[in-house]
Parts: sequence; C-alpha cells; structure tokens
Amino acid sequence: MENTTTPAIPNPLAPLEHETIFRAMVDSVRDYAIFLLDPNGFVITWNPGAERIKQYRPEEIIGKHFSVFYPEAEKLADKPGFELKMASATGRFEDEGWRIRKDGSRFWANVVITRILGAQGQLIGFGKITRDLTERRAAEQRFRLLVEGVTDYAIFLLDRTGHVASWNSGAQRIKQYTADEIMGKHFSNFYTPEDREKGMPQYVLKQAEGHGHWQGEGWRVRKDGSKFWSSVVVTALRDEEGQLTGFSKVTRDITDRKQLLDELQRHTEELERQVEERERTNAELEAFSYSVSHDLRAPLRAIEGFASALKEDYGTQLDETAHDYLHEIISASTRMNRLVRDLLEYGRLSRIEIIPQTVAVRPLVRQLLHEGPAEYKTATLTGDKDSSVLANESTLAQVVMNLISNAFKFHAIGVAPQVEINVEHTGRGLVRIAVKDCGIGISPEHQEKIFKVFERLHGFNEYPGTGIGLAIVKRGTERMGGKVGVESQPGKGSTFWVELPSSLEKGI
Repeated sequence: MENTTTPAIPNPLAPLEHETIFRAMVDSVRDYAIFLLDPNGFVITWNPGAERIKQYRPEEIIGKHFSVFYPEAEKLADKPGFELKMASATGRFEDEGWRIRKDGSRFWANVVITRILGAQGQLIGFGKITRDLTERRAAEQRFRLLVEGVTDYAIFLLDRTGHVASWNSGAQRIKQYTADEIMGKHFSNFYTPEDREKGMPQYVLKQAEGHGHWQGEGWRVRKDGSKFWSSVVVTALRDEEGQLTGFSKVTRDITDRKQLLDELQRHTEELERQVEERERTNAELEAFSYSVSHDLRAPLRAIEGFASALKEDYGTQLDETAHDYLHEIISASTRMNRLVRDLLEYGRLSRIEIIPQTVAVRPLVRQLLHEGPAEYKTATLTGDKDSSVLANESTLAQVVMNLISNAFKFHAIGVAPQVEINVEHTGRGLVRIAVKDCGIGISPEHQEKIFKVFERLHGFNEYPGTGIGLAIVKRGTERMGGKVGVESQPGKGSTFWVELPSSLEKGI
C-alpha cells in the first residue's frame, strides 16, 4: 500500500544552533531587560538591555538575588518572593512599580515573570522581562494632575460596561460624589429615572462605540437628587489592536446657559405672540378705518352737495351771516372729504401688493411738475439724468407729489417758495430723491413725529392739510423697500428725502 504521509521537513538547525540564535537575539535587545532566574530567584543570565536599564554589569549581578532591584519597603514585605510564588502557581505574573538601579535611583518598571518548566514538568527557573516606563508614567502623572486640577469639567473614565474607573475633582464638584462613593458604580446613576427607563445610558455607549464618540445635552442627577443641565462628550477608547478598552466622559454643567436660552425662548415666543396680536389688531383697525372712511364719504358728499345747492338756489334770499355759515359747511365737508380720502389711501398702501419695477425718476418728476399747479413749474430739477429705481410707479408718484406739495405749502408769509428737486446715486446701491425748500423749517424734536398720522405742527388756518401726507410718504417708501428722512432747521428750510434701491445695482 502506498504511503501517503507527508514526510517531516528536517530541521536544518541543531539544538545548539537554536540556543545560539536565541541568545544572539536576546543580547541584541537594548530596550528591555531580559534575564533568567533560578527557582530561588538568583540571577543566572544578563542581557545588554538589563545592563542599560539597571546599570549592573553581568559580573556584578549574576549570582545575586533579584530582590536587589526592589525598594526596601517591598523587600521587607517580601514582594519578590510573592511574585515568584504567583508566577510558579499560575505560570505568569505581571506588575508595575518602582525598581532600584545600581546607583540607587528609581525607575518605574513594567515587569513580566514567566515560569520555566523542565521536560518532566519540574520548575527549573523563571524568565524575567523588565521595561523602563518612567517617562510614560511621568506623562501620565502630568496628565492626571492636569485632569485633577480641572474643576469646571467632570472628567472620568468608564470601563467597557459603563462602570466608573476614575474620578476627578471637577466630577466631585459637579456630581457631588467622592471617588470612594462612585468608583465601580455604573454611570447610569447620573441619569434621570425617565432616561434610564428609556435605555439612554446604553444608547450613549453604543453610539460612542460605533461612531467613536457621542455628544449631547440633557438633564443629569447629582448625588442629592437635584438636576442640572449638562453638555456631555463620551469617547470610545481602544488599544493598539483596535479592541474597546473603555470610554472617557467629559461633562460640563451648563444649567445657567440653559436657563438663559429658555428665558430668551420665552421672551421670543411672547414677542411673537405680541406681534401676532398687534398685526391682528392693526388689520382689524385698518379694516375698520377703511369701512368707516368709505361709509363717511357718502354723507359728506350729501352735505357738501346740499349746501352747494342751497347756496346756488336760495343764495339771494340769505343774508351775509347765512352765507358765512354755508361757506363754513362747504369748507368743512371738503376738508373732511380730503381727510377720509387720505385715510383710505394710507390704509390702501398697507394692503396692496408692491411689485418692484424699473422707474426712471427724472421723467416721472417732470411729469408731476407739469401736471401740478402753475407754481410747480418754478421748481428746479437737478442731479443724475439716468437715475432709475425699483419701485411701484403710482406709489412713487404719490410719495414725490406729497413732498413737492409740502415744499410749496410751508413757506413764510410774504416769501415766494423756492423748491429744488435733486436726484442722485448715493454710491451704496441707492438713489436719493431730495426735495429742498426755503420754508419755515422744523425743530429737531419734531422731525421724527411729523411722519406719524395726524401729527401737525401748525393750525389748519395757517397751513391747510390733513396731517396724513408725510405718513403716506413714509409708509409708501418703506413698502417699496426704501427709507425716508428730513434735514431741517427752523427758519432755514427743509430737505425731505427718500432712498430707494437702484435698478442699475440690481442689474435690471
């Protein structure tokens, strides 16, 4: 029968050569102290790494007990004997702690002691590997002191299942637990009962593990049961092989900010409610004023018509006093009719849809001057010849006509009005239309309120008008996306201006 067993590959190296290669490898290591102990703990080999770290030459240390590397307190407690006992019983012992060099200086060591058994299973010695971790420990100590010194943040570690593994002073200040009270307990203790019932702690760890970190805000609970609003960052910690080792958790108490934001939110909601209420009230008032104004015009026209008929048909039968009465009736009804008309126009400006169009300003002004009273033709038109704006043409015409009318109206008695209308680009994407007069002027304290409805600075007998014209100017200009203003001094005339978006800047 054919033998199908694969023949063993002969080992090209003899046992002695194995030992030679292994010895060469150990002797080449400089960052680790690697040496052998006999079953009682006496040094029997010594590599260059051990000489570099512990400072002993081979002839100085071989044959001596390895307890010479330990501080006195640990030798008195027989820690070296304990370590050999544990390694002998379990096969391996690992520890970190202070060790002593030949010159008496200390270094922080990571030590691994491995049991070595003979062919019959008997203990024949121990292998010992030591690393100098002094620099790493110093860095860890600096980091720990840094973390411990932070009082505004709770910074601590969790193991893989969420149990507290470290605790800084900030955590104690914010959460009220001492390290002894909380170490080893699950971090779900910091959550509200509602969040624990919903599985929030487990969700946080799962998200951190899956995405690297989790960040959020929410209510957390202190030791005394009081709640605080926290900002939390949980980060997954992994070893060099990518295995999860635990989590870091940073918590900040931002209750003050939360309360401020809540207060701002309440104020915002209250303001929105007030704005809605005001808009509703304004809409109702405008509807009411429109209805009243519209309904008033019919009886006003009747009063004016019957008074005019009475004067025309029975004028010869009336004495001078009756004629004066009729004149007052007709004048009053005419003024009232104008007032109602202006009120309707003011309300209309709030309701109509303003669709911006390109309007050439100078041709519009020239047309208004031409169609107005004869004295309007004395006005001077200056400025840019090609200025155009984005506006509603009829609304702009109404705005400019009101300004021109006022400029000719409010002049000193016995002084002929002089009006200049200037149209120019401001350089800020706007076109300014300014109407300047040499009239009576306006005191600074009155310059803002004159744009309000029914605000008059003079009696009707001095300067007729309804007191709504400038309010129409302001509302119409703002509805077209512009703004209005005045520059004036008493006795030195006024310049009223409106600014509107230039169609050239908008590319129209």
